[in-house]
Amino acid sequence: MNNGAIMETAPSLSGEEIKKRVLQKLDNYKGLNHLENYAMFMGKAQLLEFALKSLLTRKYNVPDESMEKWTLGRVKNELRDKGVRPDFIVFLESVVDHRNYIAHEFLANIAITQSMANFSDRKLYGDLFRATYELEQIIILHDWCEEHNGWEPV
Repeated sequence: MNNGAIMETAPSLSGEEIKKRVLQKLDNYKGLNHLENYAMFMGKAQLLEFALKSLLTRKYNVPDESMEKWTLGRVKNELRDKGVRPDFIVFLESVVDHRNYIAHEFLANIAITQSMANFSDRKLYGDLFRATYELEQIIILHDWCEEHNGWEPV
C-alpha cells in the first residue's frame, strides 16, 4: 500500500555513466605529450593515495602518522581489511598494478624499445592509456562513494 509516499531509490552509478564521465575526463589529456601524460597519471595516482589515506583516517580512525610511508598497495590492503566494498577494491587492485608498472618500468621500457626498434607511439603508449583510463574510473568511483557514503558492501 503506497499511501501517496514517494519511494526513495538507492543511489547508483551505471557502467555507461562511468564510461561517459571517464571519456570526458580523458579530454583533459588531449594535446599533452607522452611525458606530460605520464606526469598527469603519476600526479593523479598520488592524489588518489592521499584521498584514500584520508578516508582511512576519517572513517576507520587510522592515525595519519602510521600511514606516512604506506604505498598505494598497502593502503588498498588496509581498505580491504577494513571491509570497504569489494568491487571498489577489485578496481583499486588493477590501478595499483598499473601505478607500479608506470612508476617503476614504463619509462625504461619505452627507452629500451625505442632504441631497439621503431615502434608506433600507439603501441608504446597503450599501457599508459589503459592505466589512465582505469585511474580516472577509480577516481569517479571514489568520488561517488564519498558523495553517497557508499563505502560499505551492498
